[in-house]
Amino acid sequence: MRGFLALAAAAIRQQAGYRAEILSMVLGAMIEVFARISIWKAVYGGQHVVAGITLPQMIAYAIIGATLLSNWDTALVVREIGTAIRTGQIANSLIRPASFPLMLFAENLGPRLFNFAVVGTPVIVVFALLYGLLPPASVAHGLVFIAYVAVSTTLLLLISILFGLLSFWVFDAHSLEWFMRGFGALLSGGLVPLWFFPPALAEAAHVLPFAWITYYPMAVYLGQLDLASAFTYLAVGICWVAGLVGLIAALWSGARRRIVVQGG
Repeated sequence: MRGFLALAAAAIRQQAGYRAEILSMVLGAMIEVFARISIWKAVYGGQHVVAGITLPQMIAYAIIGATLLSNWDTALVVREIGTAIRTGQIANSLIRPASFPLMLFAENLGPRLFNFAVVGTPVIVVFALLYGLLPPASVAHGLVFIAYVAVSTTLLLLISILFGLLSFWVFDAHSLEWFMRGFGALLSGGLVPLWFFPPALAEAAHVLPFAWITYYPMAVYLGQLDLASAFTYLAVGICWVAGLVGLIAALWSGARRRIVVQGG
């Protein structure tokens, strides 16, 4: 555990050194949130409620969803794994004390937490002042929402690592990046909430792990799920975490057998 925390802390320190990058991330997030709010205001076109969701709720969805839940480019993890395989650096992971997937998780969790504090928080404050931001439906919903954010972050990293490990079999991480980015944006509800999906697609998206990245956390925040349902879906999300951990362990076990070290 100490090693895990040390890796995460080192990643945070490294991220904090790129001030120009941080500034560009803040500006990029502000542009993205502004675009999302503008689009939803145009979609509502003067109506207060569409499909049972009010415009203030959609503005809250756009602000929090685009900052805390889905503003991080998960394809970076896939690219990192693909580069490690292509350059041969992956062999070095075999002599390190922790497993490669665990190191990836720690090294990317640090920047993600840093991103919450340094990028997400100021953007939320600015747009809350400009457009207003609905609070959680209740104190209890707000507390459960925090647990959902933890599950969302964990699933986001695990799905990225899972797609990245597939590079051992397809040898082209670039295609996996686009595949995962597309699936993530569509099925997580990051761009369009699942409330507005066609029934057949919504039914499928509700049971896939992507939905726990943005859609379910925001449904809890806005009170679209009562507390009993929120705890039930939270338990399902934790089951998805356990399932993905097992799947990643199995994939990494198979991937290690494909690594051939020459000249060592």
